[in-house]
Amino acid sequence: MAEEKHRTLLDEFEEDTYESEKEIPEENSSEKREPKAAKQDNPKKKKAAQGKKQSLMDSIKGVFSKEPKEEIPEMWTGQTSVLDVIAPSSVDNGSRDYIVVDGIYHSYLYVAGYGYRTRNEAAWLSPLVEAGDNIGISFTFRRMPRDKTLSRISQKTMLNRSKMREVDDTRQDFEELDDAISSGFFLKEGMNRGGQDFYYMSTVIEITAYDVEELEQRVADVMTLCSSMSMVCKRADYKHEQCFLSSLPILSVDADIERKGRRNVLTDSLAASFPFSSFEIYDEGGIFLGLNKYNRSVAILDIFDSDKYANANGCIYGTTGAGKTFLLQTMALRFRMQGTQVFIIAPVKGHEYIDACEAIGGKYIKIAPSSKDCINIMEIRKTSLSTDYEIKTDTRNDSILAEKLQSLMIFFTLIKNDITQDELNLLDSAVIRTYETFGITFDNASLYNEDGNFKRMPTLKDLYTELCSREETKKLSLMIEKFATGSLASFGRETNVDLSNKYIVLDMTEMTDALKPIGMFMALEFVWDKAKESRIQKKVIFLDELWTLIGAGANKLAANYVQEIFRLIRGFGGAAIQATQDLSSSFSADTGRYGKDILNLSSFKILLHLEEDEAFTAQKYLSLSDEETMQIIRNGRGEALLCANKNKVCIEIKASPIMYDLITTKRSDLEKRRKV
Repeated sequence: MAEEKHRTLLDEFEEDTYESEKEIPEENSSEKREPKAAKQDNPKKKKAAQGKKQSLMDSIKGVFSKEPKEEIPEMWTGQTSVLDVIAPSSVDNGSRDYIVVDGIYHSYLYVAGYGYRTRNEAAWLSPLVEAGDNIGISFTFRRMPRDKTLSRISQKTMLNRSKMREVDDTRQDFEELDDAISSGFFLKEGMNRGGQDFYYMSTVIEITAYDVEELEQRVADVMTLCSSMSMVCKRADYKHEQCFLSSLPILSVDADIERKGRRNVLTDSLAASFPFSSFEIYDEGGIFLGLNKYNRSVAILDIFDSDKYANANGCIYGTTGAGKTFLLQTMALRFRMQGTQVFIIAPVKGHEYIDACEAIGGKYIKIAPSSKDCINIMEIRKTSLSTDYEIKTDTRNDSILAEKLQSLMIFFTLIKNDITQDELNLLDSAVIRTYETFGITFDNASLYNEDGNFKRMPTLKDLYTELCSREETKKLSLMIEKFATGSLASFGRETNVDLSNKYIVLDMTEMTDALKPIGMFMALEFVWDKAKESRIQKKVIFLDELWTLIGAGANKLAANYVQEIFRLIRGFGGAAIQATQDLSSSFSADTGRYGKDILNLSSFKILLHLEEDEAFTAQKYLSLSDEETMQIIRNGRGEALLCANKNKVCIEIKASPIMYDLITTKRSDLEKRRKV
């Protein structure tokens, strides 16, 4: 190990302080120096010198003493300080390929002066900045005087033009002179007319590792990355110590390294080199989604941060088996842990949500003819139409029953597609009479008993009885007969499930294609009522396999209802998040109106693995680059491209072991849980 050659002034102060704490050598000390011995003849001068040294020691002991006055807090112990970075305790520079600093292997590359691309786009150095935690980049820019630089460029350009007259256009150096002349004119144009400044730029890349093998692998990866960017980087053989000193925050670059890596740039190119895109998404107060695939930084997203995101809506796209349900449940569970109201509507494969729902104390509701669970479509659950009851007192007292009647008319339209306006008018009167038999009128006070609780609400079976009691409505009773006495009688009962739970899963897997719009409306009508109760309380509505609701052949009314949720839920402090696998179908219904609207109404998108045709569809509607599209195609199970605002990050979805066991749908994992 070699001692460090470059000691800072701080080190010298620290050493002097340590020496000052020792006693002055006694008379029998072996260390006798002539100047000091001469002074010891005078006791007064000796005492004055001791006092002066003690005064100096007291003045700086609190800052540089080996034993600080105050005990270092435990939370700070073991952390790297500025002194550790600038003045490490040990340095070994005996190797050509690396330098060892405090046991860590450091290797350095520099971008050759001729190794930059001639033309670059904005943030062209972002790939290097985002290379990873063990990769450090040191950029040095030195502005040159305008007058002297312009004079030198003009003289050099004139000289090159003179040389070019004497060079035949078939010679190799003819093209080199032509390029030099063009570059000279470009620099003069930018400085004279563009008001730009002339800079010299040099780039040093630091790579660290705990052993030589890992270091060499990372060096090879960085050199490959630079090659993919059409940049030439060189290894700083026998110059790693100088590169280490050049990368310190002391604004001093080794002259030889600067000479080899120096490149001239103008202000525009300098500004474009700044990495505007972020290599991570970290929103304080958000939920953890996963880790960045390339630098292992965390991806934490706060969709409710209105300062960053226009709304809290989101879209999840992925082929079957890519991990959509896994990601959706991961997000839902973490939202619930933050106290957010969560609703999950599962048109298919609702059984995948049961374990997690029960483990977190949620409510799993199965909407199907065979189910014992029932949500009464005629039940009134609102206490007011005002969403600001937590902020101010509602003075309007608008009729809640009148608002409920509108929802019921949509429900009847789903049951009978060809229903006429006259039939709707008859149904409207019948519904009003049915509520009146339970003492409920357009006066909101009639909704409550004397104890302040809601009155018993009518059901579809009660409405069927009312329709049968009059001749003009008997034919209409056939429309809902199956809900009263037929195969769907389970839908005509009173509500028998807890709808106040903070985590509710609504499963409609067993509903046929003909009945799915009805079941979807029953679920959405309840969820939408709950979402509109307050503008303060956070709530998230997850819609799995949305292609079944807005895709080709889907019911138009159900699609409109979903679209309304995405349009309006932001105003009620909520979020709607959809997951789908069939992009082509989602963007084909009604010329793609529903799919495009929902996509445009979502602030963040998560794209898991997609097949090529689906990936190119996503590229078309999300304006993805070719590289991002290929990334989606290459994604493995549980890997995704997260697009939030202008940031796009490749992440790996992560869940805790307990959470993983609850939500995994992998066959091999489920087989391990088989009961013997």
